[in-house]
Amino acid sequence: MDVMEQAHHELGRLQDIITRHEGHMFMLRSWLLAVIAGLLAAYYTENIELGSTLLRVALLLVVAVFLVLESRHMNLVEAVVERASRVEDSIRRHRHGPDDASWYDGPRVSEACREGARRMWPKSGMTFLLNQWFYMAVVLVVVVTTVSLPPKHAAAPKSAIEKVQGGAK
Repeated sequence: MDVMEQAHHELGRLQDIITRHEGHMFMLRSWLLAVIAGLLAAYYTENIELGSTLLRVALLLVVAVFLVLESRHMNLVEAVVERASRVEDSIRRHRHGPDDASWYDGPRVSEACREGARRMWPKSGMTFLLNQWFYMAVVLVVVVTTVSLPPKHAAAPKSAIEKVQGGAK
């Protein structure tokens, strides 16, 4: 395999990693919304006793755990995107140039993944910029919900039996 083929092969592997981890991020978001909906449904269900303080803490804790998990995937994706950009730039610069093999410094897929896994905070890269509105919306909805949570019994509609019994008195 010549150097150009190696560079294209690494680029393909990097793109596969990006696709896989963006899929994980989408799945995490789906689970986040399902867990939040489940907690709210459990709170307003009559046969499950869940206090409002416990619900508020659970909602904030779920969002915090989600943001940590999501940031781990985001860090990895950003590091791999950075490596893919470097490989693409190298390919572009040397596509029609001399047949010197020193232009390609790879493959470095594992190093890029390791760098992303070791990052503590997400960089303000493409992945973060595209998703920041989702994060802000989730945090805003959960904070507003925890602050202005309607009372459990005031929100529960009367059942049909209660309405009939109330009219018969």
